[in-house]
Amino acid sequence: MSATNTEQPAVLNTRSVVGLAVCAVIALVGIFVIPTLREPAGGFNTLFWTMAALELLAMVGVVYFVLNLHEEPS
Repeated sequence: MSATNTEQPAVLNTRSVVGLAVCAVIALVGIFVIPTLREPAGGFNTLFWTMAALELLAMVGVVYFVLNLHEEPS
C-alpha cells in the first residue's frame, strides 16, 4: 500500500500577508498615538471615536486577510 498524496497544498497569498502586516501597523499606530495627543483639537469624544474607527478598520482588515490567506492552486 502506497499512500501517495496527489493534492497540491494551498498556496500562501502574499497580498494577504502584506495586508495583515499593514493592518497590524495601523492598529499599533492607533494605540500608541493616543498618549502623544495631550490636547486633542476636537475634544475627547472626537479623539475616542477616531481611534475606535481606526481600530475597527484594522480589525475588519485582519479578518478579511486571514480568511483569504491561502489560495487554491490552479
